Amino acid sequence: MCLVQPGCVTSKKYKMAKEDTPPAQPFNWSVSAPPGELTLETLIVFKGPGSWKREARWDEYVVKLTNRGGEPIVVNSAELIDLLGQPQVPGDDPWRLEKLSYTNWDKYGKTGLKLLAGAGAVALYGTALVATSMGSFMAGPGAAAGGTALLDVIPVVAVVDITAVAIMNHNNKAKVQKEFDRRRLSLPLTIAPGQNVAGSLFFPMTPGPQRLILKGRTGDAPLELVLDLKPLAGLHLKPGAEKKTIPP
Repeated sequence: MCLVQPGCVTSKKYKMAKEDTPPAQPFNWSVSAPPGELTLETLIVFKGPGSWKREARWDEYVVKLTNRGGEPIVVNSAELIDLLGQPQVPGDDPWRLEKLSYTNWDKYGKTGLKLLAGAGAVALYGTALVATSMGSFMAGPGAAAGGTALLDVIPVVAVVDITAVAIMNHNNKAKVQKEFDRRRLSLPLTIAPGQNVAGSLFFPMTPGPQRLILKGRTGDAPLELVLDLKPLAGLHLKPGAEKKTIPP
């Protein structure tokens, strides 16, 4: 029966979040380095509040940048410092970003960190892969007598189903890509005097983030905005792990 219901085998990788997903929680943490101001409006993590993709294996930092000066501000780069003191940079492709999250997760795990996806309770690899098996259709009444007729039908049903699933996956993937591009804050960017720009910086899943840093210039003067992320010290870590691993 699964073969005639494409929705049951379409990839979770490309599905949007359910409609009953709770909204993101506002942070509104700000830091200023005149004439610039950086505000972290919220953070959206794997299966957390505000999620718009069913299983998004990245961290979405929703920020607002404000120019309170008289000259344009140019923001050239952003980086997220993890609990090992290493910088992570935002991605511009959702699929490469998810692969990088898996790669980094392995590296973090090899250091002895006890990791969790999301804010705390969901294991990253616990349900990452779901195997689907067609099983045997040669069972039940008529299997012997009607076997030939049944086998004549199976290839047709399978081909139609595989095609339908491929189309659904393609359409779902396109929806994810479109929303990712719509939300993403593209760097470098220029902020006019008195204006603000809002958008999302998508980083690979990063445990125990310490600082969010944006670098640029205003006129000929360099500008650096550094937001302390101490309240997120336990992100993606099992309870108590952050106390043992964050460098002094």
